[in-house]
Amino acid sequence: MHSSDAQYRAAFSRYAGTVAPLDLVKDLAIILAGIIAVTTFISGVLEYARQGHQTRAQNFVTMRRRFLETPQYREILDLLASDDPGLKDISMQEKRNFVGFLEEVALMVNSKLIRREVAHYMFGYYVLLTARSVHFWEGLDRDSVYWTVFRDLAANMQDMQTETPNVDVLRF
Repeated sequence: MHSSDAQYRAAFSRYAGTVAPLDLVKDLAIILAGIIAVTTFISGVLEYARQGHQTRAQNFVTMRRRFLETPQYREILDLLASDDPGLKDISMQEKRNFVGFLEEVALMVNSKLIRREVAHYMFGYYVLLTARSVHFWEGLDRDSVYWTVFRDLAANMQDMQTETPNVDVLRF
């Protein structure tokens, strides 16, 4: 038995030097796999954020185009510039649609789909023209509960008008 014990020890000592490098290789493989997993996760998060920005930008451009290219809205905008009495002649439905569009902007701001500063920069002027117009609101109840979102947006845009714009935050 003594002889086999010695043989076992001799055999073990011969292979003992190779076990440590296998453990090292295994540990390095685990570390490398962890680094790859973390890098993949971070890349996925960054791509998700980039796609979110891209989608918001596309929605915003579509919305802005709809606002400036709809013939009825362009007519209203032209008349609002001087609070033209011709605003009285615009149909009630067109006025509702116009203010409804501006409320969509407010809802997007409230939902954090558009930054408040971007909404102010791109739509604030028109919101304030509409809020201040005497002739636009003829036939509409400006104080109706149904225009609460618009009134809140107008108040918000008015507050922002006194602030110095920070162009660094004008992004999606």
